[in-house]
Amino acid sequence: MGMITKLQAVNNMLLAAGESLVADLDNESGIDTEIALTILENTSLDYQLRGLVNNKYVRKVNPNAASKIILPMPDADEEGIISIELISTHFNKDGMLIQTRLLNSSPPRMWNVTDDTDVFTKDVDYYWEIIQKIKWENLDTPAQRAIMTTAMRHYQIVTQGDQATDNFLAYQEQIFSAKQRAADINDKKKNIFRNGDISVRAAVNRVPFSSDPSRFRYWRTV
Repeated sequence: MGMITKLQAVNNMLLAAGESLVADLDNESGIDTEIALTILENTSLDYQLRGLVNNKYVRKVNPNAASKIILPMPDADEEGIISIELISTHFNKDGMLIQTRLLNSSPPRMWNVTDDTDVFTKDVDYYWEIIQKIKWENLDTPAQRAIMTTAMRHYQIVTQGDQATDNFLAYQEQIFSAKQRAADINDKKKNIFRNGDISVRAAVNRVPFSSDPSRFRYWRTV
């Protein structure tokens, strides 16, 4: 749970544009507040679409008793599924690769595009890469701070367009975006030994030529 409320984020956006702060977001607090809130929500969605706020993960979801894959996520705008991809490889009876998509149903379930059915083979492990929508209140504080800083810059440009202020906010955006990405990497426990580029991992885990016993095990020394 993050420490920054939506009210604090909106007030920081208003402050960046030199406007008056508001006491709440529930009552009629003006058009500027609605604009700021819309920009904040759009910016949050931009971050979440890319899976940058610890909202991207891999989960095993297998067919139920009816051979349907029902996703254990809420069917809601605030906490629904942004994207889901089948990352394990499966083939149908004709040897064709199974492709899937998400059905807009309640609860959400998967559709086998290749066979045009929602029935999947039982007793098979299906692994999915999921990007999930997260409420503002449930975002980590580093993610909230990065989103808020980007939204502050966007709001200032839209309403005031001051170049000097934009330069300052751009500098802040770089700092807090870097901190947010570091927090996301830490939460996902990523490192070059497990998640890095294939060529990088091959270089790190390579067996040196001079100490590889398979190269000289059967060499004759005399």
